[in-house]
Amino acid sequence: MTIFKSIDQAKSLVKQLSKNKSDELILRSISKELESITVFARQLTDETVLSPSPSKPEIKSGCYIFANAKGFFCPNCYDNTGNKVATKRLNSKLRVCPECRASIK
Repeated sequence: MTIFKSIDQAKSLVKQLSKNKSDELILRSISKELESITVFARQLTDETVLSPSPSKPEIKSGCYIFANAKGFFCPNCYDNTGNKVATKRLNSKLRVCPECRASIK
């Protein structure tokens, strides 16, 4: 993560400046700010990893239906590759995926 590298670099610069003993109060406050930024960034990355995908598909007639897309999509293609492939109707009870050739009832 580049943000953590930047924070670590800023921390090392603060340590180098604090050796000079100039404006020690300002350097302490900067150091505390960097620590709180680090904690906040870690919380954000943990939430991003744990949060589910925003558009979970619904299942209807064996196919996936997405809220932001119109049509019936192949669950096999979406689960394996993440591609939304629209299925085609063969008859009133059978759909087929043009990509993976899966038959969906």
